[in-house]
Amino acid sequence: MTRLSVYHFHNGHEGGVFTVIKNLLLFTQDTEIENHLIQTINKDITPKHPLVKVRGAVTQQVFYYSPRWNFYYTCRQLAKLLPGDKALIVAHDWLELGMASNLGLQNPVVQIVHGNYDYYYDLARKHKAVVDAYICISNKIFSSLQAKLSSGKADIFYLNFPVPEIKAVRKVNDVLHLIYYAGNLKDVNKQFVTIVEIARELSSTPADYFFTIAGGGMTAQQFFETWPVAMKERVNFKGLQTNQEIISLLGDQDIFLLPSLNEGLPVSLVEAMKAGVVPLITNWAGSADELLTDAVTGYYFKTGAAFDYANCIRNLLQNRQLLNQLSSNSIIRANTLFNATANTKKFEDLFKKVAAKKAVIKKPIKIYGSRLDHPLIPNFITSSIRSKK
Repeated sequence: MTRLSVYHFHNGHEGGVFTVIKNLLLFTQDTEIENHLIQTINKDITPKHPLVKVRGAVTQQVFYYSPRWNFYYTCRQLAKLLPGDKALIVAHDWLELGMASNLGLQNPVVQIVHGNYDYYYDLARKHKAVVDAYICISNKIFSSLQAKLSSGKADIFYLNFPVPEIKAVRKVNDVLHLIYYAGNLKDVNKQFVTIVEIARELSSTPADYFFTIAGGGMTAQQFFETWPVAMKERVNFKGLQTNQEIISLLGDQDIFLLPSLNEGLPVSLVEAMKAGVVPLITNWAGSADELLTDAVTGYYFKTGAAFDYANCIRNLLQNRQLLNQLSSNSIIRANTLFNATANTKKFEDLFKKVAAKKAVIKKPIKIYGSRLDHPLIPNFITSSIRSKK
């Protein structure tokens, strides 16, 4: 039996994309597929990256590179980790796509479009000559990418990613428990500032609310310098947490807050809903519509509308029957759309379909690089010049 080697590339930063990859590998079912994981790390920023073991990965490797290197050298070194041109590349970001384009690799390539951002759409446009299929993780991303690509629409697919079931606990909290978490609390997109404003809006009411805040980028001292003084006894600051640690926290929560400026379809949103935690999120122009129906499985808000968030929270505190109904609706919707085994099979079926397609000769196209990035310039020359700068 000939097996298909599937190589996932990831930029090394834990978050939603990494969780999607982990779940795809964890719930793999097709015995004809071997999954491999390559984590790409900018060594000038992160000289040493801990290898987080992922279940289901036949091999795992960390690839260190420097932006000072000749990009062709970087691409050739990265390509050496592939066993040949039959291995399927699953691209989640720019480096592996740049490798495929600049070198003109003949490998089948699937790009997963993770966000409703110009960044991901630009990647799709720039590398369409080497990408054989696109997987969009939300219906909004699917329709937007179809509109943005002038050709190849038949190769764009909408697939829900896999998320394990999370045991939902029947909550009897007298105090309403609210949870917010982000990889970096200083990330402007994640709008921690709105969470602070929500807490300030609720601070004048009795102690009927309790926040759990998790995230990196701040020490405990920095966090409490930002947090409203009147709410210091009503918050548990957890710092940076792993995905599994976050999931363990969800069982005791009532409301999930995600006021980000923009998102695709966050894994964290699906996980919260599977745990029965009612989501209150920004309306990201339809990105989460298949999952969140306003006033049915959660609530949408305008960007930065802290006052409206606070009013909704007060209402849910007073109307526990409504809160429980929203919680039940969330569990059903999330488990129906994001079944781990069924969704993984859909990804694997598409991987096999792409790998079996008649090969089209792909030509090298220089997508990234300056005059110092040239296939004939030795890397030591390029890196030496850039180091001096």
